[in-house]
Amino acid sequence: MKIPLSTVIETKRCRLRVVGRTDFPHVWSATRYKGFNDGMTWDPPSKMEELEEPYRRNIESWKKGTEYSFGIDNKETGEFIGRVGIKKEKPYATWSIGYWIHPDKQRNGYAKECAAAIVAFGFTKLNAKTITSAHAVWNHASKRVIESLGMKFVRENSEGFIKNGEAVAEYEYEINCKDWAALKE
Repeated sequence: MKIPLSTVIETKRCRLRVVGRTDFPHVWSATRYKGFNDGMTWDPPSKMEELEEPYRRNIESWKKGTEYSFGIDNKETGEFIGRVGIKKEKPYATWSIGYWIHPDKQRNGYAKECAAAIVAFGFTKLNAKTITSAHAVWNHASKRVIESLGMKFVRENSEGFIKNGEAVAEYEYEINCKDWAALKE
């Protein structure tokens, strides 16, 4: 199933919409904070123009139906908050979620609110059977968000991802459609 680029998901406080070039200054700003990218698989850009290629890949992936990256805005003010996305993985019907909140907006519950909306989107619109997520073992804030979604710990992956030439260990989690539906009852 293809999801239109015009898709908008609303939460109590946020509006999730397709990523856009207008996000570039906000992404750039977030990546200027020391340590912001440490727990992410991507490195901070050295100049804002480097954000063009990931943006194009995001739009192409959306059109192919393999990944949906959403910009997060405050519904009332329109202020940029962060990003959240869901990506198709193998095996079939398994998707993974990821998110980040601009450092100026962290500690306000936005990650939990928007990640929960993306999990619901995955199960109800993408027909996901399982949704996974992972975080660097030291990222306790992401652990709290992921566990609040009802995801269960699966394993520690000592080779989670490579950052600056070294492996970053991750904790991996998942939730299946049946367990998610039970949480909604």
